[in-house]
Amino acid sequence: MAVYTVLIPPAPPGEAPSPERIVFLRDGFSTPAFLFGPLWLLWRRAWLPAVLWTAALALIFGAGVAFGIDPEAASVLQLALGALLGLEGPRLVAWSLERKGYTESAVMVADNIDEAEDVFFANWRPSGVVKTTVPTTTGGRAAMRPIIGGLFEEPRA
Repeated sequence: MAVYTVLIPPAPPGEAPSPERIVFLRDGFSTPAFLFGPLWLLWRRAWLPAVLWTAALALIFGAGVAFGIDPEAASVLQLALGALLGLEGPRLVAWSLERKGYTESAVMVADNIDEAEDVFFANWRPSGVVKTTVPTTTGGRAAMRPIIGGLFEEPRA
């Protein structure tokens, strides 16, 4: 089962957010982020993280040339940076969306994204209120959970 974070776009006062703009981000390791790095960030429209990631890669190459670092060591650093992006890429995309006004609404546990969307929209109320119960008619094993605070979670308004 996969875990999906649901991000809701900002909406004008008194209006419901557009369901087409709601984003479901799968938590966990992202192979495309690991393989394609900044291109994956650009595809996900995370502009600032893509620029910073490209600068970090350029810094590794520049430091390698300027300080005479072994090319194998620079390759290992790039591989480690790629693995870090594979692990934290979805969080960088979420951070980028939060900077645009999106808010985390729920955490979905489902077998695939289609099931997560079905359960979320079956329980979602356009006012932003989400029921935390799963209807018994879904027949699937998906579950909807409210956001659980972490050790260093920031307070939410």
